[in-house]
Amino acid sequence: MNAPELELLRTALLQTLREASPYPVPMATLILGAKLGGVRDADAKLVGAELAYLADKMLVAPLEKLVSPENAEWRLTAHGRDYLATRGL
Repeated sequence: MNAPELELLRTALLQTLREASPYPVPMATLILGAKLGGVRDADAKLVGAELAYLADKMLVAPLEKLVSPENAEWRLTAHGRDYLATRGL
């Protein structure tokens, strides 16, 4: 993916998490959100890599699950909300 496509994917993930807030979002929903946001080839590997990037930037965070931790869920952080708000998204 090129830089504009990655930005589109990352923004779609952040917006999907914002719309679900305060509830955590599972990977399947994030993949669907990315596809609806214009990233047709979104899959678990690509979305997982970008979620890790966004987590490193402190824009998203994985939910700590005691039961079935293999079914990862994600939430938007305060930094993620601020990022979207300052860009009018």
